[in-house]
Amino acid sequence: MPDRPIPRRVAVTGADGFVGRRLLPRLRDAGYAVRGVVRSPRQADLLQRAGYEAALADVRDPDALRGAFAGAHAVVHLVAILRERSGQTFAAVNRDGAAQAASAARAADVERFVHLSALGASPDASRYLRSKWAGEEAVRSSGVRWVIFRPSIFLAPGGGAAAQFADVVRFGPWYPFVLTVGGRALFLRLASLTPVVPVLGSGRYRSMPVALDDVLPAVVAAIDRPAVVGRVFEIGGPEVVTYNDIVDTTARVLRVRRRRVHLPPALSRAVVRAFALLPDPPITGDEAQALFEENLCDNTAAVATFGLRLRPFDAAMREALEAPRAKE
Repeated sequence: MPDRPIPRRVAVTGADGFVGRRLLPRLRDAGYAVRGVVRSPRQADLLQRAGYEAALADVRDPDALRGAFAGAHAVVHLVAILRERSGQTFAAVNRDGAAQAASAARAADVERFVHLSALGASPDASRYLRSKWAGEEAVRSSGVRWVIFRPSIFLAPGGGAAAQFADVVRFGPWYPFVLTVGGRALFLRLASLTPVVPVLGSGRYRSMPVALDDVLPAVVAAIDRPAVVGRVFEIGGPEVVTYNDIVDTTARVLRVRRRRVHLPPALSRAVVRAFALLPDPPITGDEAQALFEENLCDNTAAVATFGLRLRPFDAAMREALEAPRAKE
């Protein structure tokens, strides 16, 4: 019998994260040998128990990254932070981490570097989105053969934005207390007595949340498709929704009655400043800035190139909140 071809290896940074946990099985199903690149020995052990290769590396350690990428056909770079904490800054992780990963991929002779950025990445946006833009610029100038995706807010079971929206709606004005002191059962009872959801400003600012599982086929396809090298693809859901729509749809999915209470702009700004005093604020000033800037795109190129089928927002939220657990 002829020898089986050796599957090409794909290294995934941030393999233990929200996106990585759902991407790895898709890569394996597509026939790739998958190597998860993580920082923790415990996470590396979990990956190996699940049947994946594992490599230990921090995106701030170029030597470790080169070793983690050795022998890989492609790298999918997922590592990013949404908030700065414990010494982890946007500049160190989102900008310099992307630069180090792309440089290490080139040094390891990787044939394709697929980078997940963020919709709205721009030199004139919020600090987070500026850092994602700077990371893109580093990838583009690295000399590696790159593909960049700019996805909107991801919705999927097991956490992420959908779980955060759900808690905002469940707990209403008590949500900051849940983040600060816990006690979900107590505050859920209190929320039933005060069934309102505070909304910053008008709530008419718009976005295009997208089901994560609808985007991942494009990420997998980008590893080998020749015509996508050097291109940036923006991907949002098929509908433009307001924040008010998000609150109302989430309440329907959760089967709870909630009334929106809109905070005037001046009060909204004061609330965000007050939240900054908390160890884990419901929203930071940077996130509030991004929220009010809106987050929209044209899906045409991504849908046409990768044949994507994007589920409506309501369906994506239902799948994210009603599924018993994240796909492993």
